[in-house]
Amino acid sequence: MIVGVDEAGRGPLAGDVCACALHLIVPVPFAVKDSKELSASQRERIFPWLFENSVLCLGVASPKEIDGVNILNATMLAFNRAIEGIIKKMPSLKSAKFIIDGNIFRTNLDIDYTCIEKADKKIKEVSCASIVAKVYRDYLMNVADFLYPIWGFGRHKGYPTREHFSLIEKYPLSPLHRKNFFPCNLKEPK
Repeated sequence: MIVGVDEAGRGPLAGDVCACALHLIVPVPFAVKDSKELSASQRERIFPWLFENSVLCLGVASPKEIDGVNILNATMLAFNRAIEGIIKKMPSLKSAKFIIDGNIFRTNLDIDYTCIEKADKKIKEVSCASIVAKVYRDYLMNVADFLYPIWGFGRHKGYPTREHFSLIEKYPLSPLHRKNFFPCNLKEPK
């Protein structure tokens, strides 16, 4: 048994970092790619199939947690939350092999895991986890767009785009901004 673990949202200036732990129940009937190689509409078409044909759990770390412990440690927090959740959902997965995308993972959980760089391009469970994490994070940023319409989160999803940089210069930061990330860290608190 394999559980793939990946995240979405390490690079943005705003929003949560979202991790997904995923175990496929049946073989994937389509070519699987890393979420970054798929369009938003392709990810959204695949998502319902993954939701119905896998055991999965999401783990999230908030912008406040990211600012408090840094993005790497917040990612580890999200990974651990997703793994704990999937084991609670399906206890037999405690004996699975967990494949973590990347070159570092820290945990106190008693699990068998391996870190593999670019696992999201090599291991289908990790590719699928990356898709679920990305779709979920995009959904959260669309909700953020509704709550904070001046920020355009529905368009740039919190990533460091020209538009986002321009808005950061113009407006006080939202509660979703990562205050320790450049250029957010240059803003005077209001």
